[in-house]
Amino acid sequence: MPASLGWFDHTVFLALAVLFPVRAAVFGLRPLQRASVEDLPRVKLAVYRRAIALQWLFAAGIAALWLAAARPWSALGLVPRLTGGLTGVVLGLAIFLALLARQGRLVPADDSALERVRERTRHLERMLPTTRGERSWFFALALTAGTCEEVLYRGYAIWYLAAWSWLYVPHHAFLAAAVVSSLIFGSGHAYQGVRGVLLTAVVGGFLATVYAITGSLFAGMLIHALMDLHAGYVSHLAYRGASDHPRSAA
Repeated sequence: MPASLGWFDHTVFLALAVLFPVRAAVFGLRPLQRASVEDLPRVKLAVYRRAIALQWLFAAGIAALWLAAARPWSALGLVPRLTGGLTGVVLGLAIFLALLARQGRLVPADDSALERVRERTRHLERMLPTTRGERSWFFALALTAGTCEEVLYRGYAIWYLAAWSWLYVPHHAFLAAAVVSSLIFGSGHAYQGVRGVLLTAVVGGFLATVYAITGSLFAGMLIHALMDLHAGYVSHLAYRGASDHPRSAA
């Protein structure tokens, strides 16, 4: 066992690797599925707020641990690095967003595009924002996830797993840690089903690659937050007024 790891490190990692996936699989959508149509808005906001509080609590716990142990913030990916990799990632992101906007895919405007969004997300309909108030809280959750999940899964989990590099070839420590942390990240979204878990794991691998290229978490935080903000915005366009939709009351 690496001497640099303490009991709190193991506790946090076990929570990420075991508690979060079990909680997502067992309790992820259950409160929303059980809620009546009239009570759904209240339950939905409670789910958003609870997720925000939980993620900031864990991120704050890691920050407190880092301060207490006097660990370098660079080990957690929280030191900005102005590198060529960062420039390339930001430029690539800007070009990608410009192309999506030009093709009209960034903000779907026609009914057929919004219907395709509804078809892809029907199993998650009850947790998606339908009103402006819900959208505001979903945006807060998106910013929280973009910040905290990068610290938890890319910063902390990769650091923790890489500390066990004696179990595998040291030169591949980051790669192995990134793969395992991406799988854990995917399993933490078990409420989205098998397809959602696999897709989220792939996204986790992409964000870990961004971390490796740029040398810090900040570009990944921006990309992660933008993805979740876009998902919330498009979902709101697709489902606003859903209380009048017959499938919403099913």
